[in-house]
Amino acid sequence: MSEETESDLQPQADASDALVEAKPATETETETETESASETAGAATSAQQEFADYEQHVSYAADGVAVYTDPSTKQQYKWCSKQNHWLPQTAVKATTTAADPYENEHYKWCAETQQWLPKQTHTTTTETEHYKWDAEQQKWLPKQQQQHQQLPLAAAGEQVVYGVDERGQRTYTDKDGAVFFWDGDKHAWFPNIDENFMARYQMNYGFIDNTSAGEREKAEREAAETKRKEEELKRMTAEAEAAMSADKDAQPAAATGKRKAQEPPKWFDLDPSQNTKVYVTNLPLDITIDEFAELMGKCGMVMRDPQTQKYKLKLYTEADGQIKGDGLCDYIKVESVKLALEILDDYVYRGHKIHVQRAQFQMRGEYNPALKPKRKKKDKEKLQKIKEKLFDWRPDKMRGERSKNEKTVIIKNLFTPELFEREVELILEYQNNLREECGKCGMVRKVVIYDLHPEGIAQINMSTPEEADLVIQMMQGRYFGQRQLSAEHWDGKTKYKMEETVTEAQARLNKWDDYLTAEEAARGRPPSPPGPPPDTAESA
Repeated sequence: MSEETESDLQPQADASDALVEAKPATETETETETESASETAGAATSAQQEFADYEQHVSYAADGVAVYTDPSTKQQYKWCSKQNHWLPQTAVKATTTAADPYENEHYKWCAETQQWLPKQTHTTTTETEHYKWDAEQQKWLPKQQQQHQQLPLAAAGEQVVYGVDERGQRTYTDKDGAVFFWDGDKHAWFPNIDENFMARYQMNYGFIDNTSAGEREKAEREAAETKRKEEELKRMTAEAEAAMSADKDAQPAAATGKRKAQEPPKWFDLDPSQNTKVYVTNLPLDITIDEFAELMGKCGMVMRDPQTQKYKLKLYTEADGQIKGDGLCDYIKVESVKLALEILDDYVYRGHKIHVQRAQFQMRGEYNPALKPKRKKKDKEKLQKIKEKLFDWRPDKMRGERSKNEKTVIIKNLFTPELFEREVELILEYQNNLREECGKCGMVRKVVIYDLHPEGIAQINMSTPEEADLVIQMMQGRYFGQRQLSAEHWDGKTKYKMEETVTEAQARLNKWDDYLTAEEAARGRPPSPPGPPPDTAESA
């Protein structure tokens, strides 16, 4: 409401209070005062009429404060005696709230407890987004901890009944009448399997008759299976008789019951779809086998010999050993042959344009099967394992897994080779002592003494890398026979086995002969006579 309207609505008493007692004046002043009085009276009459129109829209609240309702906007205004002004209802509330220092939007001061309390404390809250109040334990528990204690919630419209059976277990019955009980050990609800449950299950899903009718069906199935086997046997017998009668003329020996003589092995041509060998020509005359392996390895993996582990490559040479420039390569996969024909054929290698083709073998002279190398079953299995390992997609070790060579511990400075030359039986004693001592740290799988190694090497294989760590911790810096030991993991590459030369082997045998001669002399026996001369032995 504007200030003009508010000033027009002032009570009539304000105008009457403004009249004061005047002093005697002249006639002119008297006329002036008479005119001003008449104007004042007219204004008072007009204001009184306006107040009458305004008063019909004024009401009084329960606390006696005047409330004016604007007839055009229906907005209510409340009279503020402090500001001597009309204020909208919302402004009055905001003023009252701001003026109250003991209450804000979320908290209210409690005079009894002398502390701020949340405004919603008057309502009972037993569950929040993440916590729920446990009345038994009298504390808030996370919802994840109560998850296993909650009863199953019924869907909208379902009727479930919760209760406790005669054994004291919590139960609930769903809308279908199935009874479930709570398993405290497994923290889950399980159906109570009784006669009523089985009856409802069989009504919904049917049942299997295990009585006489079921046994009768089983006997019928067995009889049908037996009949089918008999018919199959008759059919196979008839086919065999027909085949024998057809070959009766071609095989007269079959009538006498003798076995057909086995045909001797003969030459055969290899199917190109199974041929893994390629023939390469126009190679450089100074090429080495390693360079040839690197060249052919661009198209696939080259086969290795299971015995020697060398590549199955061949460079053809002249009688004097000079390389001809031709070579043979054996791949593991047939697909590598196709790649070699597409990539390496007409490939320029060190200035030579090489040619690659499938290897074709021709028989020269008579076929002699004895010249063909025979593979043992063990070698075939080993070759198959090598192929499987090469094409296995799995890594040698998983991420974070320790290497296999870390299971092996290498102990150095354990002995000198001369010690075992004097007393060979000490090798077994050293092995037993190491096995017994390292067995305190775990399972010992193998103990090897490299008696010819100048550094006095011993190898201990443990079952896990962690056990090997304990062995290293126990043996490192330890003294054994007045010798300080050193222990470390095997690097997986170093070979500690020492091969003795022919001279060393002959020297060892001579020492052994001298030792035996000395032993016999100590026992008082004459030394053994030497063998006969070569001529005498031949004549004999």
